[in-house]
Amino acid sequence: MNPHWPWSGPAGDVAFIMGFIAFFALPFLFHIGLLSVGASKLPVWKESGAGRRLLGPMLIGYYYWLLSPVFRFVSRTRLKPNQITLASLGAAALTALAIGTGHFALASTLLIAGATLDVIDGQLARSKQMTTVSGAFLDSTIDRICDGFIFGGCVVYYAGTPIMYVSLLVLVMSFTVSYARSRAETLGIVGVEGLMQRADRLTILGIALAFSPVFGHSAEGFIAHPFYGITAGALCLLAVLNTVTAAARIKWTMERLKESTHLSLVRPRSELARIEVLREAVNDATTLANQQAR
Repeated sequence: MNPHWPWSGPAGDVAFIMGFIAFFALPFLFHIGLLSVGASKLPVWKESGAGRRLLGPMLIGYYYWLLSPVFRFVSRTRLKPNQITLASLGAAALTALAIGTGHFALASTLLIAGATLDVIDGQLARSKQMTTVSGAFLDSTIDRICDGFIFGGCVVYYAGTPIMYVSLLVLVMSFTVSYARSRAETLGIVGVEGLMQRADRLTILGIALAFSPVFGHSAEGFIAHPFYGITAGALCLLAVLNTVTAAARIKWTMERLKESTHLSLVRPRSELARIEVLREAVNDATTLANQQAR
């Protein structure tokens, strides 16, 4: 802590968390008011084969509504979706650095910014009709790298403690959750969702990182390497929920595959079939965006 900079102490922690709460909570209450008078609508919610996701339509619809001015601004620029996707990679690398060096408040800001860029690139592609198979591939690949950076940063910070192994489990299970869905879709199984998707994981970690400094410094003081129990607890929660989701996706997919009586029913999709699945996903996302715009 720098004694010559007042915002580096308890006052800085309190100012940050109050700003964090105000930035997200006040618009959320306003959005609930809009929903109550019918001025806004919740997104269409589809049942998922492997279970419902953690973040419901209320929170998802709220965040799309909150970002609607950003969507409109970006759509007027010359930015391309792939450029924003690559920017999210840079944000994830900075997030990992901030986590690994113990700057959790900064890390929460960078993590939320990077996750937001991941939303914006898809929305930009849909609004400008720039969706491509290659773009979807790049986006999914960059997401996996970003997850590796972020949870790798947690591994570095908690090195030498039991939470290091928890962080490793979160990282492995995050990849397993994503791979299970991807592999199932190549086998013709659609609907492999489950409790924890990427946005759910990052939301839990981002909130934990934001609240860790104010409570960690209050409990432990401004020591060189605080334990930050809130983030440690969030990682334990993520480890459990990711494992449950991975198991649910694997079980649900195996059951669907066993229901097939012929190998031809589960053969890998052709390229045209994959494109058709992508188009259906784009149409669903466009419907969601249009509902939020109204």
